[in-house]
Amino acid sequence: MNIQTDFDLKPYNSFAVSQMAKHFARVECLEDLQQALDYAEQHFLPVHFLGQGSNTLFVQDYPGLIVMMACEGIDASAESGLVTAACGEGWHQLVKLCLEKGLYGLENLALIPGTVGAAPVQNIGAYGVELEQLLHSVKVYNRATATVETLDREHCEFSYRDSIFKNDGEKRLVVLSVTLQLSTERGVSLTYPALKEFLTDKPEPSPQDVFEAVCSIRRSKLPDPAEIGNAGSFFKNPMISREKFNKLQEENPQIPGFDTDDKDLVKVPAAWFIEQAGWKGRRKEDAGVHEQHALVLVNYGQASGEQILMLAQDISNSVLQKFGIALQPEVQII
Repeated sequence: MNIQTDFDLKPYNSFAVSQMAKHFARVECLEDLQQALDYAEQHFLPVHFLGQGSNTLFVQDYPGLIVMMACEGIDASAESGLVTAACGEGWHQLVKLCLEKGLYGLENLALIPGTVGAAPVQNIGAYGVELEQLLHSVKVYNRATATVETLDREHCEFSYRDSIFKNDGEKRLVVLSVTLQLSTERGVSLTYPALKEFLTDKPEPSPQDVFEAVCSIRRSKLPDPAEIGNAGSFFKNPMISREKFNKLQEENPQIPGFDTDDKDLVKVPAAWFIEQAGWKGRRKEDAGVHEQHALVLVNYGQASGEQILMLAQDISNSVLQKFGIALQPEVQII
């Protein structure tokens, strides 16, 4: 394993911002990981773990060691429905492979950028399905004990766009692989209204139909990071009290709201607040809000991470002043 110095991170983050890492290591196996961590310890370096950088905004040079987790390998059982994928595998490629093998459940999560290893960290979700519903276990390297451990779903402490890997375990647990429990039955999930509406011409849609519909919807709304720098949804959809929602609804009858597992909380699309505050399509120099989706901040070319962050803060302040709602970033800011 080779550790590089003064490494430009522009090709390794989907915002395509140019920030330098003092040290950079590409890790392809457990032994590589241990060597990289030993190097960081010997040189008293902070460590940050990176997949494809699809949910990361670098706002300054990183003074420590960036570890890119690039472990590969997929083991899928057509009989049990269990699928184990190494952390460096591409998420969308895994969704496609499982569908081809007749293993179902991931279709609603198609075209989400990033790696398998990032999926449980963020508890990714889309179109009515969240990863935790399908997760069997996560294999991790525990830096505190220098051991490999397996965490079941309960011990991952999942919640909306959150997990133990973003909280207590952020500096301690490194995801090595993810095991999913998929189905061999051709059932589909159509609880998300927009997806169900998209498939109205198919009385009994197949998992392949759902996969193609999700890809089509996402491509129509979200810009391709290969063409314009972005990290998809920048903010989390806020969960607000039903009382607060009712008050907002009195003043804004058109406000959308979705029930949650907690009957006292309503989820409201962050994009609605941002659009109502007048930010959709606006830009400040090369940092902007996408014209088709207000939740997506973009780099039109030469924006710095700091400029994108300042734009995000302006949007948050504007929404807070107008609606009394504090937007929280979904993107990890480094």
